[in-house]
Amino acid sequence: MPSTLFSCGGQSLTLPAGRNGRLGIGGQGQVVRALLAGQPVAVKLLRQPDAARLRALQQLPPSCGGCATLPLQLLYRSGAGGALAGYAMRLIDPATSVPALRLFNVEEIARLRRYSWQDAVLAALRLAEAVAQLHRHGVVIGDLNPENVVFEQGQSAAEPAILRAVLLDSDSFQLSAAGGQRFHCPVSRAPYTAPELIGCDFSRTWRQPASDAFSLAVLIHQLLLHDHPYDNAIHREEPDLSVTARIRRGLYPHSAAPPAGLEPSPFRPTPRQVSPELDAALRRSFCPLPGLRPSAAEWVLLLRQLHRQVVPCSRTPHHHHPRGRACLWCALEQRLGQPLCRFPAPSPPPAGRQQPAAPVPTLPPGTPAALLREQLEEELQQARALLQRRAALAEQLLQLEPELAALLQDHGSVEAWLDAAALQRRLGSLRHRLGRWLGGRSRAAQREATAAGLQELAEQAAALATARSAWLQRQRQALLQQLAALDLAALADALQQQGEPVAVMVAAAQARAVAEQRQRWLLEQLALQPIRSWQVEGFGQGRLALLERHGLVRADQLQQHIERITALPGIGRGLQNNLRQELHAAVRQLERRQPPLAIGIADLRQQLEAPALPFPHLLAPLQALQEQWQILRSSADQLEERLDQLRGQRERLQQQLESLL
Repeated sequence: MPSTLFSCGGQSLTLPAGRNGRLGIGGQGQVVRALLAGQPVAVKLLRQPDAARLRALQQLPPSCGGCATLPLQLLYRSGAGGALAGYAMRLIDPATSVPALRLFNVEEIARLRRYSWQDAVLAALRLAEAVAQLHRHGVVIGDLNPENVVFEQGQSAAEPAILRAVLLDSDSFQLSAAGGQRFHCPVSRAPYTAPELIGCDFSRTWRQPASDAFSLAVLIHQLLLHDHPYDNAIHREEPDLSVTARIRRGLYPHSAAPPAGLEPSPFRPTPRQVSPELDAALRRSFCPLPGLRPSAAEWVLLLRQLHRQVVPCSRTPHHHHPRGRACLWCALEQRLGQPLCRFPAPSPPPAGRQQPAAPVPTLPPGTPAALLREQLEEELQQARALLQRRAALAEQLLQLEPELAALLQDHGSVEAWLDAAALQRRLGSLRHRLGRWLGGRSRAAQREATAAGLQELAEQAAALATARSAWLQRQRQALLQQLAALDLAALADALQQQGEPVAVMVAAAQARAVAEQRQRWLLEQLALQPIRSWQVEGFGQGRLALLERHGLVRADQLQQHIERITALPGIGRGLQNNLRQELHAAVRQLERRQPPLAIGIADLRQQLEAPALPFPHLLAPLQALQEQWQILRSSADQLEERLDQLRGQRERLQQQLESLL
């Protein structure tokens, strides 16, 4: 039978019986469709409702309600006690919205009514705007994943395909109440959890906006490139690593210095093909230092500029790419030898309504009109730069707005801080007494000359200190960039183990060297086995010729690309498993007759000195960092000596000034 609930506004609400009207179910509760005061709403019934958290969410400004499903009314059960059951929120109509998960899969994109890669950039922009809006008011989303993101669509051809991004499950947001009470985000999805939060107790961990910046960067990568940034990679040494392990170890294939054996998959475009700015932002997002990640506001500026630059492809009209760059989808399809992009082709315009494009007038160079046009274009570029700077400054002011509001709430208005009339009277009395104490014009001239000398000396010292400080800041930024590019996973794993770190590192290096020798021997033996010599079920002459046309002739080539072989036409999971079983049987047969391998300390030292192993690329940056540290230390000593000299000069001038006074 249907049940009845009562809202905090005194209105009744009847829930449908059974599964009628159910919109979704999760670990914290279920969501159903209902009517409240004649208006359709979504009702979330919680298993363990927290009234204080829901009231704190209701205190957020209305601007946050446009990008998140905040509680509109708290709902209570009828009967004795009137226990809290959940809350009512605005209804996101499934007919006019699309979940974020559908925009990651190229097959799902093909079923949409109208959607292009330009709309994918717009969806990423709307998501960054929603996250930035919540961060501006002190909210950290915490569980930012595609199942909690819905995009509302436009209904007419004049409206964009993506109107706004809406974040669901607001009852798990991390925020602080007005009284100082903190509400943690108790959940998180592993593929979207920042590396510094992996293994933490979420019910006790207070998250920073940088953790949302990591999840936002993953979602932007999936929207624009249709793959998880840590899953579109081939790791020859450890091919079975989970996404969580790759995130914890920072195995991003497009980083500045990817580890040995890690390379990007050839079946997806790279961020560099989109723009260098997007590539740099994603590198900062997936570096080991959370402080270097772009904020949601920075993503808004970058994606807004990228969206203005997207144009249709001249060869394939339903492809889109940034202006001035090659079409990344045409290049991908040419590399794969088959169509992959599933963006729906644009519908032709109705007959009789198509108008020819107006020709762009060309002006002869040197004429006043051409000069005026060049001047206008230059001023337009300056205006765009000023608008970007204005947007950044406005974002900073909006971030400082809550602090100003708290300051005014604690200490009152500016007029209450200072009595201007009393201050002016006090200053007038002080001027009169100073005039009597300081004497005539001659002594005043001497004091002014001495003060001018002191001021000049102070300006020189300030200029020297400013120059040194700027130089030190540039060195610090360079060191931070080098540190972000380092791969210190091997050193961290050695330090976490018990025992002497040097012995642990040597043992790990010996084991790694033996494994590499075994792997090289296996690859050499597999290179001697052609695939045509195998008897694989389902692979006749036609499919073997297909493999050879794609460069899969030997067993070692098949081992490198076995996980991506289903992208070839006509080869599914079953044929892939047949090839994998035959490959595993060949590997096991080779391992049984593999000669025993061992490596000593002398051989290990020789291999460590060779450039093929990854240790020199760790030792060289560390040595460079040590040399820069010595240079900074000597410069700091010189600056300290100069400051001591300036202090001595200031004391002598101070004594002269006191003698004159």
